[in-house]
This record gives sequence, C-alpha cells and structure tokens, in this order.
Amino acid sequence: MKIIKWGILGTGSIAKAFADALKETEGELVAVASSTEQRAKEFCAPYGCKPIGGHHNLISIPEIDAIYVATPHTSHFELTAQCLKNKKAVLCEKPMTINATETMALIDLSRKNNTLLMEAFMYKIHPQTKKIMEIIQQKLNAPLDISAEFCFSVDVPETHRLVNRELGGGSILDIGCYPVSISRHAVGAANGKNFLNPISIEGEGELNSQEIDLNASAILTFEDKSVARIKSATNLSSESDVRITDGTNTILVNQPWHCGEFTDRKSQLKIIDKEGNEEEIDISTDKGIYALEIDHFSEIFHTQATESSLIPHNDSHGNMIALDTWRKDLRVVYDEDRGERRKFPVISNKIPREILPTLKIPGIDKELSRLVFGCDNQSDTNHAFAMFDHFYMKGGNVFDTAYIYNNGKSDYYLGSWIESRNLREEVVILGKGAHTPDCEPDKIRPQLEETLNRMSSEYLDIYCLHRDNESLPVEGFIDTLNDLKEEGLIKVFGASNWSLKRFKQANNYALSNGKEPFTVLSNNFSLARMNNPVWPGCYSCSNDDYVEYLTDSQVAIFPWSSQARGFFLDSQEFSGLRHVADPNREEQERVWGSKENKERRKRCFELAFQKSVAPIQLALSFVLNQKFPSFPLIGPRNFFETESSLEAIKIDLTDELVFVSLKNGEHDQKGYVFTNKKGILNFDESSIWKIGDLIRDSIIRESIER
Repeated sequence: MKIIKWGILGTGSIAKAFADALKETEGELVAVASSTEQRAKEFCAPYGCKPIGGHHNLISIPEIDAIYVATPHTSHFELTAQCLKNKKAVLCEKPMTINATETMALIDLSRKNNTLLMEAFMYKIHPQTKKIMEIIQQKLNAPLDISAEFCFSVDVPETHRLVNRELGGGSILDIGCYPVSISRHAVGAANGKNFLNPISIEGEGELNSQEIDLNASAILTFEDKSVARIKSATNLSSESDVRITDGTNTILVNQPWHCGEFTDRKSQLKIIDKEGNEEEIDISTDKGIYALEIDHFSEIFHTQATESSLIPHNDSHGNMIALDTWRKDLRVVYDEDRGERRKFPVISNKIPREILPTLKIPGIDKELSRLVFGCDNQSDTNHAFAMFDHFYMKGGNVFDTAYIYNNGKSDYYLGSWIESRNLREEVVILGKGAHTPDCEPDKIRPQLEETLNRMSSEYLDIYCLHRDNESLPVEGFIDTLNDLKEEGLIKVFGASNWSLKRFKQANNYALSNGKEPFTVLSNNFSLARMNNPVWPGCYSCSNDDYVEYLTDSQVAIFPWSSQARGFFLDSQEFSGLRHVADPNREEQERVWGSKENKERRKRCFELAFQKSVAPIQLALSFVLNQKFPSFPLIGPRNFFETESSLEAIKIDLTDELVFVSLKNGEHDQKGYVFTNKKGILNFDESSIWKIGDLIRDSIIRESIER
C-alpha cells in the first residue's frame, strides 16, 4: 500500500503533536509551512522534513498527497480550499472553518474535485467514543439528558489566538465545538443514527473587549425531547466531564476529549444504574489519539472516498450550524460572517459562469433563468452572498424577495449583494408587497419605496401584490400599479395569492379601460394540490380551471412551494435548526395529505426511480414541464439544495405528465409547447399588450361558453 506523504500547514503545538504522531503511522512527513521560513526551519529540525516559508507554497508541492491544516481558524477556509483545488486530501483541524457557510463551500469543493476532506475531531475516532455510543444504544433510551463541558483557564494577551477576533478567537469555536459535537452524537446514537441536529439553541456568556466569548453556555433541544446543557471557557476551570442519562442509566466520562492521551493512553467510563450501582469500563490503546486519527484518515484515503464514515461531511456542517447559532445568541460576529467585509468571496468569480435554460417574458428585456432563487432563508450577509454567488455562477439570474421577508433583511441582503457585485442590469428582481393586513392600494407605494431604498435600486423588474383583499374592488390595485409602472419604479406587475375569479376581474377591468393588466402570477403550483391553504389568504393555481386559463392566456407564473414544501422529499441530507417557515407533520397532512396526493407521491417515487433522479427533483420538473411559462421559486439553504433543484431542469416529463398528475386523458396542446431539446424558450409576443389580447380572448371565450 502506498505510503501517504504529508504536508503540515502551521507550526503551533497541535502541529507538533500531529508531527510526533506521524512517527507511529505509516505516513511520511515531507514538508511543513509557516508564515516565515525561519519558523518553519525551527519546527522541521527534529523531523528532518523540508521547511517552507508561506503556506501557499507548500500546497503546490507535487509529491505531497495529504495536508494537515493546523493554522488559526480564520485561515482554514482559504487554505483548505486551495488544497482541494490542487487535489490534495485535507485533514483540517476543528473547527473546520469560522462558520457553516465556509464549511458548506469546502464540502462542495471536496465533492466536485473528488478529494478527501475530513475535520480533525480526533475524539470521535477513539475507541472510548465508540464505546460510549454503544452503551447508549444498548442501555439508554431517548430522550436523553446531557451535560457536557470543556473548560480551562489561561491568562493570555488579547493578541493570542484564543481571544483575538482576527484569528477567530473565542471559547465556542475553539473548544465549545466538542460538547456540541458529543451531544449531537449521543442523541443520534439513541435514535439509531450517527448524529442528530438540535432544533433550538439558547446561549449566553461573557465577552472580552473585542466582543469575543471568554466563556459560554447553552441549552440544546432536540426533536426527540432530548436536552443538552453545555459549557465552554478559556477563563474558567472545570472537570470537563460529560454526563449522559435517560433517567434510568447514566454514563459518566471524565475528560472525554483527550481519551487518555495524558494518562498513559488509558481512560475510564462509568455506568450508574437507577439503584446507584456503578460499573467501570477501562479503555486503553497502543497508539495515541492523533495516530489513530491519522490511521483512520489513511484508510479512507486508500479507498478514494471523499469523506469519513465516522465524521461525515453533513456532521461537520451540522456542527458548524449549531456553533453559528450559539455565537449569534452571544452576538459574537467575525468579519468572515459578513459578506460585505470578507477579504475574498466564498464563491470565486474567476471560474466560468454556467448556462441555464432561460425564457423571456413580455416587458422584461432580459432572459430569465427557469428557476428563481427565493431569498427568505438567508441567515446573514455571508450566507446570503455565498448562496447568491453560487446560484448566479450556476447560471441563475432571477431572485425573489418581499417586503415582509426576514423583517426587511432579505431586501437588504439581496440589494447589498447586487451592489457589491455590480449586477443590477444582469439580474431580475421579483419583489412583493401589500401583504395582509396591509393589503390596500394606498399601502403599495410606501412599501415599494422602502423596498427600493433597502436595495439601493431605482426599480424592480417584477412586482406582485403579496395578497388580495377581496373586500376591496380590483380597480384601486390596478390603477396604483399602472401609476408605479409609468413612473418607472416597476417594469412588470402581477398578483400573488389571488383567486382565478379576482385575477380575471382585475385584468378585465384593465383591458377594458386601456390599462395594463396583470401579466405574472405567483400562486402555489405543484404536483401535489393544496387541500387547505398553507397560510391564511394563500391560493394555489394547480386546479384544472386555473391550468386551462394559464395555458390559454400564457400568463407567466412564479409558483411558491413548487415542491410542495417537502412532500416529495425522501430524506434531508443537510439539516439544521428549524426555520420559522419549516413545514411540520400537521401541515403536511392538513395541506397535502389527500388520497390523490399520496397517489401522486407514490407515482412520483416510482418514476423517479426509473429515471434515476430524486423524487423531489422530479416533482420540480413537473412544474417546469407545463404548457405555460413557469419559473418555480426555490428556497435553498445550502449549495447542495440549489444543485439538486437545478438537476430538475434536465428532466423531460413530456410523456409522463399525465401519469404523475393522475390525468385520465392527454392535455389539449392548444398550440403551446414549452419544451424543446435546448431548453431555451421564448415568447413570440413582444409586448404586454399581446399577452393582454390572449387574456381578453380567454375571458371572452369563457363567458360565451358559459
């Protein structure tokens, strides 16, 4: 078996421990890099390896197979990304990055470059941790009550990495990651999984003058009712024990993070039953904890896998999401958390931009990508900028926001990104306003003006009324929107969550009075049909009458919940904390749980299996393959969800639409076919008035038929 040749980035104490551990393995240390060559020379002297001045210079050395990243936290992302791009396997010290967004990007790079990436959570490799999880599975039942600490006290200057903002200082990132990790791991074991993510985190702590946490505590709550009380500190000492109980049996572990590394490689667990009887379990190893970690990494390397089964990518990502949430409760924020302050973007703009299928609609002089990015799931500017960059580089250019989303932050995030990237004329913004209870004509202008101010934009490409107020006549809405369009504040307008009756009334009034009608619609449309509204005032256009009208009129739809809010989801690979808009079981049954929808889901899964795609992708392709122009809204929270949705564009359902939708006969083509080999669709009509004619004809024909 080939000997793995290693490089080390960093010359601190953890790098030395790793270099020493390599002597117990079959790995070979080739070179070590530091910020200065002199420091590298001093480090390399005992090991006989090559000193390198400058971390980047080591990454390009051809003979190196794997690189251990042991630099301060803030440099992990940049250096690891460069390693992966150079096809160097990476063992990156915990935490993998400063925040979950950076971790997500590294995982994406690992997969795209087919290169191993593993977070150096050495305790998870050790037999002690394996034994803990075995005991949980054998003797404990969910829910669990967990207490976990990692605390010590050191007196260091504010320039030290432990407390320095610029170096990612703080107890949460440096050692708080351990109690978070073992809590997730333990709850997972009680549920037959590798880990489970908490659904809520409540934290508090003490900050220094740089607003970096010296100590912090948190309560983690899990969906199975398990609770973990955790603590980290660099200015307080404790036993740093872990206690795991289900109320009947209790596991006690002293210093679980070092796994006997400082006690002759011997450690001990205690199991205490409800009568107070104690059982002691001794654990010892021939190799040190870092050598065991290297051996595990080497095994994976030789299998050519991109991730560890013990520390998989989604585990690292989930842990970072939890750490982000914990920090936010304490208001510990780094420059790397702010997209507008980053030294370099998470997604490089130096790579060629990909091409997505597009479609033009009257009134907009730009091509619109067939998928629309919903902007209401972004947690901060860093996450938002990374997600927007990723979608844009994948070929997307349409973004959906609304006056009420994230209390206005969605508008700000999107506008800041557009301005920083100088992309206003390259992207299409779909904005919405006049949501209940402010759904009145006189509320439209002030909300639109505030949205434009948040975005630092002079206009919106598409503007939709977010709700309808059926107690008011349609005339006031149409008149106001026409005024705003004449002023150049909006290019095209339409309605969101309007009934077919009211939508027709509005357009009939507009066309009868020489005004411009609604030309876009943003109702729900999906393979599953809504039995009841997701939220009050919501409308779907999945029913046959609406579908026929859209086909006749060629009104463009921008459907929300186009994948039925997870109804067609088989599993969720990258899960995090609950979002305010997340569906739950009650909603699933109330909104989508009909006999017909369950049959559609069954057929969707069957057809997805035949086509070797995910059911959720096939459900989205159903929306894309309609005979009217559709631009489904997607709300991804990570790169993987975005890329999954983009795959739906490649699925042709021309021959299977009837099967999955439970139709008994073929749809009347009516001369409109919205699929072709290139996937690029364009209207022959060049103006809104052409579409207005189609709408008018549809209304007249329907009245005659009735």
